[in-house]
Amino acid sequence: MATFTWTGQTTTSPTNDLAIGATDIVGFYGATFDTAIEVSSYQTTTHVENSSNVHQCTTAHLSNTKYLGAALVDINGGGSEDVANILTSECALKINFSDASSVTTTSNTFWADDGATSTAVPTNVTFQALEQGDAAWTNAEGSAAALTITDDTAATSHDYYIAVSASPEAVGDLEAFRLQIQLTYQ
Repeated sequence: MATFTWTGQTTTSPTNDLAIGATDIVGFYGATFDTAIEVSSYQTTTHVENSSNVHQCTTAHLSNTKYLGAALVDINGGGSEDVANILTSECALKINFSDASSVTTTSNTFWADDGATSTAVPTNVTFQALEQGDAAWTNAEGSAAALTITDDTAATSHDYYIAVSASPEAVGDLEAFRLQIQLTYQ
């Protein structure tokens, strides 16, 4: 049976990566968990919380990749650098696709939507994403603008390392926001 496993990669070494369950939330915040991000700014920290908004990464926070420009990123507050230099361990998300049979994957995409319709953009949120190794961020809002992820050759397990960044366009808790991945396998 084919499965996706989402993991939040943390900043600790050795890593204390966190499983992200189907009802868990990847949260984008200011300087600490549950602090606001200034409108039109990008997050300073990234966290995992459960469906009751309880902070799950209290000792090891997710790696934070803050959008600074089309080809620039701030990784965990370290200052500006080229996105092409991001390591797999520095991406907030590791998404694994596995199948008992060896399969190839094609048409791999990742995006954020409004939480209800895959083609709709997130409500009052600007969202950027990139796959480790990309030369620039993608404004991956809605499935029509999805980040294209590299297709994989035959294997039983496929890992995708994704850097994510979000910016509010309005004040308040912005929860009409969901992350999605889709692929074809054979």
